[in-house]
Amino acid sequence: MSPCRRVLPLLEAFVDGELAADQVLEVEQHLVDCELCASRVRLSHGLKLSTRNAVQRAISPSAGFEQRLRAALAAERERESQAREHLHDARGPLPWRTIVPVAAAAAFTLAWAASTNDSRQPGRGASELTASALSGNATATVDQLIEEFVNYHANAPAPDVTDTNLIQKLEPEVGVPVRLPSLQQYGARWEGASVVPVRNQRAASFRYRLDGHRVTLYVYNSARFPLRATLEPRVVRNLPVYVGSRRGYSIAALEKRGVGYAIATDLDDRESAELVASIQAVH
Repeated sequence: MSPCRRVLPLLEAFVDGELAADQVLEVEQHLVDCELCASRVRLSHGLKLSTRNAVQRAISPSAGFEQRLRAALAAERERESQAREHLHDARGPLPWRTIVPVAAAAAFTLAWAASTNDSRQPGRGASELTASALSGNATATVDQLIEEFVNYHANAPAPDVTDTNLIQKLEPEVGVPVRLPSLQQYGARWEGASVVPVRNQRAASFRYRLDGHRVTLYVYNSARFPLRATLEPRVVRNLPVYVGSRRGYSIAALEKRGVGYAIATDLDDRESAELVASIQAVH
């Protein structure tokens, strides 16, 4: 069986991030050598992204739903205010047995309003709504990961580690092998490293200076940070690289054997992609 015929059935699951680690490695190695399959992946990724954006626009809250939501919140605030006034007159604190029913009523009202709004949209069954919500939530989570990487780059705290001999001590917190990535071939000067919390996970953060530009390189468990779900796939140096931009900063990510590398910088996306593709870990 030819490599393309063996890999072709795996491409859709690869784009969706549903393959096992060994299959991901097999597909990525094939994409390095096969431009046809790499084009199929780019096309599939583009179609899914366009479909997801269209669905998200279509399920934006209607004016009627927003009005019902505001009315429900106003009613709950009014009832809570009246309860406080009544209990204040009695010179007693607001007990938990009063707070809990009020909060529960608010939650029930909001859930009812949302379900009423969804049920009035023709042609949308429960399974379709659930799938759309899950897809949107997954995309939102990855977007938030990228936003947090950009935030740490834009507001970089002082590094915790400036001695290369201490870098391996970051591994227990990050959960993957951590070595100092070398960017010396571009004249980048390493300034220090830290461990940063990102969406209840942790990543190692390496700070560099390159011709007056700040470069932040993150090292993390690629299974916990699926950045490729929303970034554009490219092939650089025969490697699959994922590129995007947020708030004027470019983002480029690469995965190697379960370890993810992502660069945030004010360089353009072509330069960021070249940087991340050239990473070699210094042992």
